[in-house]
Amino acid sequence: MMLRGHTGHGTSAGERECERSALVNEEIVYFIFQLELDAQLQRALNYEAYEAAQQIRAKRETVDLALRDMQERKAVSVQSSMSEEDALGAGAAQASLDLRDTMSEGLRLRSEMQRAVQEERYADAAKVRDMLAALDRQAKQAAALAAEQLPALQVVALRLGQRVVHRQHGYRGVVVGWDVGCCEDEAWQAAAHAGELKKGLSQPFYHLLVEVSDWSYDSAQPPVAYVAQELLAAPELEDEGASWGQVYSPDPLQHPYSYVLFLGQDARGDMLPCRQLRDKYSARRRDVYRPGSEEQEGGDNEE
Repeated sequence: MMLRGHTGHGTSAGERECERSALVNEEIVYFIFQLELDAQLQRALNYEAYEAAQQIRAKRETVDLALRDMQERKAVSVQSSMSEEDALGAGAAQASLDLRDTMSEGLRLRSEMQRAVQEERYADAAKVRDMLAALDRQAKQAAALAAEQLPALQVVALRLGQRVVHRQHGYRGVVVGWDVGCCEDEAWQAAAHAGELKKGLSQPFYHLLVEVSDWSYDSAQPPVAYVAQELLAAPELEDEGASWGQVYSPDPLQHPYSYVLFLGQDARGDMLPCRQLRDKYSARRRDVYRPGSEEQEGGDNEE
């Protein structure tokens, strides 16, 4: 078992600089903005505050546009390093994102239809109803596409919420996403020596929230890293049956974003991703219960 112990405290600025990723940090921040705005939108609808709901929706659209722009920049960076199989995986991930967009649009249309009915504008309500029906068909198509292409995403060895340690630098983190190939630009690849990796740039690169005690403080950059699959280790991969809690500590991850992206921690020490994060990567819920509890995986009970 090679993972006993931990030597990553006080990761140097040079090591941090190599794997900090502007695009990954930007994507995570935008995703958190989307979660918070969706919660505000649902709250406004619950209180029938329709004008406030429209304002929140406008903010959500602004964030969506910024995220789309960032994703286009990612696509340009990753295109040259992606194989045909990787491209299928990217298509499935995009289908999952399209599904999230239709869910958000559905909230807005339902609020408009409810308001039209209350104001007895039945013709307008009928038009919105038809738009909802079309949106429902679009959502089903996106879900079907993601399901068809889901096997292409299985190139990843790690899952959402899995606790990991960097093989070289020793810092600890948790997986919050991945790209099927490196999506950073040539300057980042050169600084991180990504071209020297044994498996190259077409292997999965993971978005990590890094344990704050293992990351030098930077007011402008939260502890977020972008790391190739070959550089990450997890107890389960090194020793069958081992868990993070057994090898390291059962304590939850300490990170300013963890409360937004995770529901808590399972019995093995890994983190439980929220439904929205699972939807983004077409990932099923995986619960591991403590001894004495009814064991169940893939449960649909949600937060």
